[in-house]
Formats: sequence, C-alpha cells, structure tokens
Amino acid sequence: MSRISTLHPELFHYTTAAGLAGILKAKSLWATHSSCLNDEEEIFGFYDRILPSILRPILPQISDSDFKKILSGFKDAASIWHDYYITSFSAPTADNEFVRENGLLSQWRAYGSDGGYALVLDTAALDDVLRKEGEFYPEIEYHFGDVQYHLNDKRRTDDQDTDDMIDNLEKAFKKFEVSKGEEGAEDLAKWLTALSLFFKHRGFDEEKEVRLVLAQLGPELESESELQSIKQHPVCTRTRNGEIIPYVELCVREINTVRQHLPIKGIIVGPHRDKHDRKRGVQLLLKQHGLNPDIVTVSDIPYRGW
Repeated sequence: MSRISTLHPELFHYTTAAGLAGILKAKSLWATHSSCLNDEEEIFGFYDRILPSILRPILPQISDSDFKKILSGFKDAASIWHDYYITSFSAPTADNEFVRENGLLSQWRAYGSDGGYALVLDTAALDDVLRKEGEFYPEIEYHFGDVQYHLNDKRRTDDQDTDDMIDNLEKAFKKFEVSKGEEGAEDLAKWLTALSLFFKHRGFDEEKEVRLVLAQLGPELESESELQSIKQHPVCTRTRNGEIIPYVELCVREINTVRQHLPIKGIIVGPHRDKHDRKRGVQLLLKQHGLNPDIVTVSDIPYRGW
C-alpha cells in the first residue's frame, strides 16, 4: 500500500453531514458491500468488458462458445468465494491546486441539496493505521489502489501496478491452460480477484477514484472448518430506501482501549448558500471531539446545488 501514499499524499473522502458526524464520532470509515454501490456492474463488469480483451488474444485456438464458458466460470466463482467491502476516495492530481483546495465539482453534485463535505486524509498515516489493524484482523487481505476505467490499444493501462497484474494474470492463465488446470489456479484466482476490484465502467472516469477494498470470506469459504479461526471485521448493517446495506467499520483497532482519530488533515465544506454557517458548525463539531477547528475550509466553487 506504500506506493499509494507516494502517488497520492492526500485522499479526499466525500460524505454528507450525517456521514461526517458519524465518522468523527466513531473514529472510523465505513466500507460498503460491493453489491450496494452506485455502479451496478461493480466487480462483475470486469469479467464482461475487460477480461475478454485481455485473454482472447492469447487463446486464439478456443472457440467463441468455449471462451464464453471460461469467462462465465470465472464470473460465477467470483460471486461465491469472497465478499468485498469498499471505501472510496478521490485523489486530486499533484498539479491541480484548485481541486486540492476546493474539491471536485462532480463529487459535490453527487451530494445534491446537502452540499456535502470532504475529509482530507493523510494517506501515509492512513496506510499505517490499516497495516496495524490488519495485524488484529488477519482476514483475506486489503487492497488499496487506483481505479482503472479502460484498456489502451496494447491491452494495458496508464498505471504500472495494474499493468503488472495484467502481465501476471496472463502468465498464470497460460500455465493453467498448459497444465489443463493442474497448475496456476491459485495465482489465476489471485490476479483475477485483484483486477476485478479495480476496474469500473469508463462512465465513472471523472471520479479518479482511489479505493480501499477489504475481502472477507464469501459463502463458499465461510463454512470451511480450517478458516473458522480467522478473525474478521464484524459485519454491520444499515437501511437505505428499504434495502439492507451491509458494511464494516475500518480503522477501529483500539490502542490502550482508546480508539484513535483518523488522520484528518482538513475538512472542506461543499458549495451551498449557507456554506460559511456550515463551516462554523463543523468547527464546533471538531472541538467537541478534541480536534483542531482551524483545519476547516470552504469550497469556492460557485455551484448552486440547492
């Protein structure tokens, strides 16, 4: 995860007023089950749109019907082996000082009349908190990286980590094919899982998302006796428009029985006609929780979202 802190020293987490208050009170971030996010193709869109482009050129001898069966098998396996919980961030580019100070308009729009708030998090410090928490909750693993939205003409991306994973996937798949399924299955599953977590439809490109993913045991694995001893984050639920939303709390490992605050460097109040009054409200909220009220700023974007 250390490379993420080098690429993105700061990460923005956009939320509502209720979300902000909840994060400060609980001193944690919520990771929502992948099936309840705003992309209805989450995880599985990779198997329909991206994976065929990666694998088809290295399987010219396989018929279209057999190739579709292979892809379908991978997709079905993904739905039963793991459950994925995702926390989304946005990362302003290093040369975009305006976005760093005022936030991203598309994200403010997403929060409509509420106006929205953006927590600015220290990535390296967040990385450290997650590593320590991983020692306490030795689950499958964390994934932390940049989301990709399409492949170029060479079936690669602009991200070296992602391209390395694609190379490893191709090697594992060739090994799996040559051995007729006797070798390479574990590596194949590993790279399929990792890549599926970090590809989204190109329609979401403007979000420039960086995401944190927690993989937990899915329905096919949770009944395995040898895995019962693995300590996992407790799954919580909330309701939204009549739907049950599963989530887990991250950054909650308690040190000396006192839960530590998240590494928050700043809070940006989103565009709203009452944004300056809201700034004062956030400052008082921070003081209530023993945090520095001087880190609150107001977005200068003149968006009339109310």
